[in-house]
Amino acid sequence: MKLGELFAGYGGLGLAVEEVFGAELAWVSEWEPAPSKILAHHWPNVPNYGDVTKIDWANIEPVDIISGGSPCQDLSLAGKRRGMQDGTRSNLWESMREGIATIRPKYVVWENVRGALSAGAISEMEQSEGRLGDDGSPNLRAIGRVLGDLSDLGYDAEWRGLRAADVGACHARFRVFILASDRNDTGRGEQRRAIPVQQEHATPQHSSSHAPDSSSNRRQWDQEPNSKPKVDRKAGERGGHSARRDLGGERLEAWGHGRAMGEAAWGDYSDAIARWESAMGRRAPAPTELTEKGGHRLSPYFTEWMMGLPAGWMTDPAIGLTRNDQLKACGNGVVPQQAIAALSDMLAAFNQERKAA
Repeated sequence: MKLGELFAGYGGLGLAVEEVFGAELAWVSEWEPAPSKILAHHWPNVPNYGDVTKIDWANIEPVDIISGGSPCQDLSLAGKRRGMQDGTRSNLWESMREGIATIRPKYVVWENVRGALSAGAISEMEQSEGRLGDDGSPNLRAIGRVLGDLSDLGYDAEWRGLRAADVGACHARFRVFILASDRNDTGRGEQRRAIPVQQEHATPQHSSSHAPDSSSNRRQWDQEPNSKPKVDRKAGERGGHSARRDLGGERLEAWGHGRAMGEAAWGDYSDAIARWESAMGRRAPAPTELTEKGGHRLSPYFTEWMMGLPAGWMTDPAIGLTRNDQLKACGNGVVPQQAIAALSDMLAAFNQERKAA
């Protein structure tokens, strides 16, 4: 199956879609320079169409799946909460909707922040605040706008709210995921894979996305901290990014990066760190790095690990990003294991509905 990823960032959502559907990335759209460098590094043969508002959808390669997390600035609880309306970045969902309407993929994947559940939205049905409400406030929310637009386009949808901590991460990071399936595509059932969320899903590093407290696993990783995970996908034929996912501890040490803090150094966070180490299959990097003046600052290696990414995914010096670029990319990114769990659960629900029908 072919995948097109919009608002791609460092490719975290695309990694999850690749894993769950066995998909091959055909093209991306990302306009910011730093994330675009990450994408070009891992998928050197995949075209980046840049600004989503300038894509000529009629002349772009058709794909089976379109995925994307439209900008969250106007939905986030930390922002101004302007919602999905004309003039907001979050309303770039309209560009994604246009692409879906033109290409008609079998599946659509959408991801966003918790604020999508509460931030207001304007649509053709509700064109001004309070039109459907009695108290002067809009009843339509951003997630309702997206679900309604997908329904109008002929898609059935499932949605899930999930924390990164629910798959073992050491931070909460609640996200909303939508999986939509073209209700008029009679062949789509043969493409689905029902994967229960309780199953140990393979991550981009091919380790469990869950967090079993397994002392035997911990001992194995203690003895082989630099062991490289096996890659069983023909990713090299898609641009060779698979090899870059396997950067291990030896490479990090060569970059002058410390391996890990001792167990006691994590203090109250020891259990959370150990849980994510177990899920990731590798030890946590040190959370801080030394400045030129001998002080401490947040390490991008640690944020990369917290986001569930393979070591070096964005910190590999060959990519050429500044520390600020690396931290910003993490802040805007998707935890692949979290997306894998949500997509797998929704895909299983689609299969159950199809069997019941």
